[in-house]
Amino acid sequence: MSSLNRKQLFAATVVLLLVPALTWGAGFAIFEHGNRAMAMGGAFTAVANDPSAIFWNPAGLAFQDNHGKKFELMAGATFITVSQDFYGEDPYPGSGYFTSQKDQVFYPPHTYFVWHINDKMTLGTGLFTPFGLGTWWPENFAGRFIGKRIDLRTFDLNPNLAIKLSDKVAVSVGVDYYVGQIDLTSGIGAINPFTQKLTDIGQVHMYTDGMGNDDWGWNAGLFVRLPLNWTFGLSYRSEVDLNYDGYGSFSQFATGYPEYDAAVAQLLPFGHRIPMKTEIDFPDMWSVGFAWNGEKWTVSIQYNEQGWSSFNSLDINFPTRPDLSESVKEGYDDVSQYRFGIEYRPNARWAFQAGALYDETPQPAASMSPLLGDGDRTGISLGLSWVHPNWRLDIGDLYLFVDQRATNGQSYDGYDGRYKTTSANLIGASITMSF
Repeated sequence: MSSLNRKQLFAATVVLLLVPALTWGAGFAIFEHGNRAMAMGGAFTAVANDPSAIFWNPAGLAFQDNHGKKFELMAGATFITVSQDFYGEDPYPGSGYFTSQKDQVFYPPHTYFVWHINDKMTLGTGLFTPFGLGTWWPENFAGRFIGKRIDLRTFDLNPNLAIKLSDKVAVSVGVDYYVGQIDLTSGIGAINPFTQKLTDIGQVHMYTDGMGNDDWGWNAGLFVRLPLNWTFGLSYRSEVDLNYDGYGSFSQFATGYPEYDAAVAQLLPFGHRIPMKTEIDFPDMWSVGFAWNGEKWTVSIQYNEQGWSSFNSLDINFPTRPDLSESVKEGYDDVSQYRFGIEYRPNARWAFQAGALYDETPQPAASMSPLLGDGDRTGISLGLSWVHPNWRLDIGDLYLFVDQRATNGQSYDGYDGRYKTTSANLIGASITMSF
């Protein structure tokens, strides 16, 4: 075989796997933006009586009794630990294959500031992380050409104005200013004509530069005091289409066959970073709830709906190398969430919370991948609060049971198997100060 013909063969047998399906579902939508609300299973839209109402239902700010204090500040974080196993199925990576994600701890923060302007108007501003988390697999696992590691961070700066229309009804309106980052590493594979095996020829690191990726959304809320100590809450958060500008950095791996390495080096921009663009349509969310509030007890139920059908595909574009661009089918579905919470206050200093939830996954089986193998979630939660006239400490814990799911031979990526989340625990604390 001549050198030219051999290079042609190399080019013909290169099977590039550059752009994975960047996906997430219920497991990457974060609702734990206040640990008292988390301890009540997230059933807080019709309760909304601490600063975390800025996330759940800002209209509730108008009815909060701050004992004559003008300002409130809440700050905290939730520590999230997730472990997941993967069991391979035929045809690839094959029955009997097994691997586990590396252990990680995430700690999305939340901060809220509330100004009680007068008896009719309250201004609140929040900063929290509505979407996030990531995955990290071993370096040489079978799905490395889809994704080795991803880190997604999204922050929402959310000012709101709550207006008390009467002693029974309050409304709110606000804006959501999103900024986000993506950091994704995946392998590049090719068929080595000398060995006729799939070979690592390099990797691509796709990332956004800084926090300049931003967009706007809006939200609104309604809070109603009903007879017999009942309250009703309704809130809506709009879809946000976040455009990302970043880079793809390509690194080549030596295979031990110099002529082969020289040939594949001509096909990809190894040693360079090239501009990258993508867009993510974060879903809208409706939340509706009822709560009963007694002297010592609060009982709350809630229904949420997220419009994940907005996430139908993911387009990753390299403007200077359109041959590397790709559109990945996702086909997500709108989903429902059901939440229940109680709080018991034996005296003025202590409060105890408990809750339960059920969240559906929007992710179809075909789009499950090493970047997310999501399932329906059932959760139980507990918490406690210590209350002082000028400050409050809330501690909560939420344990999630995530359903095992399989691709059933339908994987868009050709990577079939079962994803089993072995543990998912969230524990955090929030401190609120009044002044």
